[in-house]
Amino acid sequence: MTDPSVNEIPAERAETRAEPLPEERAAGDVTDRRDEAEQILEESEERIAGALDGNAPADAAEENRASDEGV
Repeated sequence: MTDPSVNEIPAERAETRAEPLPEERAAGDVTDRRDEAEQILEESEERIAGALDGNAPADAAEENRASDEGV
């Protein structure tokens, strides 16, 4: 069973992940991505926890998002 604390993503982690890259800022993309960043971090933590618990293949912890699933 996955530890419930896995879903507790510190706000500062999500905030730093939501910060637009310099090239995105230069292109005018300054939208708030905090919700998306929190979701990505939660999914990542769940994959790692699942691999550690033996509920998912070990390579699930290193799973990469497809380009169409990115932010």
